[in-house]
Amino acid sequence: MIDPDVQRRIEGMAEQATRFAAAMQNLTGEGTDDAELVRATCDASGRLVDIDLAAGTRRMQTYELREAILAAAGRAAEAASASLADAVSQVTQSADMYGADAVHQAQEQVAQYQRLVDAQRDKLEQLRAGLGQP
Repeated sequence: MIDPDVQRRIEGMAEQATRFAAAMQNLTGEGTDDAELVRATCDASGRLVDIDLAAGTRRMQTYELREAILAAAGRAAEAASASLADAVSQVTQSADMYGADAVHQAQEQVAQYQRLVDAQRDKLEQLRAGLGQP
């Protein structure tokens, strides 16, 4: 027979994990360029999932558009990273209830997502370098 207190803790951790997983599926960050002509959206891993170009981008030179897209995508990745940190913070605030193991697991999850975000930023920088400056 499982101790009722332990059972409640296990159920609480499972419920919290389910909420965290749902939040990760819906977590995004948005960013725009300085002129707000390009709006980008990244998911929790920093992967670009949407981009919206205002009509004014039609008059931009190719290199200007590239810089605007990269700026918006970079800001969106940063916003997604900040949203991820907030979500993890909410999870770890109640970690005292579940113990140090839950905190450690949450920290590992954050580190994994941060590695994904960093990899996406590296890809953006490689793209920028590969396209060259005007």
